[in-house]
Amino acid sequence: MNAMNAGILAAIFLSLTCTTPPAAAIYKCEQAGVLTYTDIPCDGQQLSVPASQKQRETGEKTEDKSLAREKKEVAKLQAIREQRERQDKQIRDLSARGAAARERKCKSLALQLKWREEDLREAPLNEQAKARKMARRAAEKYRNDCQ
Repeated sequence: MNAMNAGILAAIFLSLTCTTPPAAAIYKCEQAGVLTYTDIPCDGQQLSVPASQKQRETGEKTEDKSLAREKKEVAKLQAIREQRERQDKQIRDLSARGAAARERKCKSLALQLKWREEDLREAPLNEQAKARKMARRAAEKYRNDCQ
């Protein structure tokens, strides 16, 4: 044999031995209580699902469970976030209503103070002490509640 033929034979040998499919099926066979693994189906005794396929199925089930768990966690976090947003909105609404109520009260107190001061200016001499006291009290109430 010449060197060229030997090289060709070596290349053919290498290509045959190195090109096994990466996901070759492995079969789990049990014969007379003895468990064996082989790359060909069992000869009628007990044909089982290839071990590599079982591993893929188990991996898929684990992956599906993991994905379901993650989806459940995301849904839970989303619900918590939505609840917090609703609570924040309620707080903002209450705060806005409180501010509006306070503003209305202060406008009312300012108007009462204005009227008491007018009453004091227009009061006759014998009623000025009473009008002064009422104006002073209105001013104190306005300062206490609005400033």
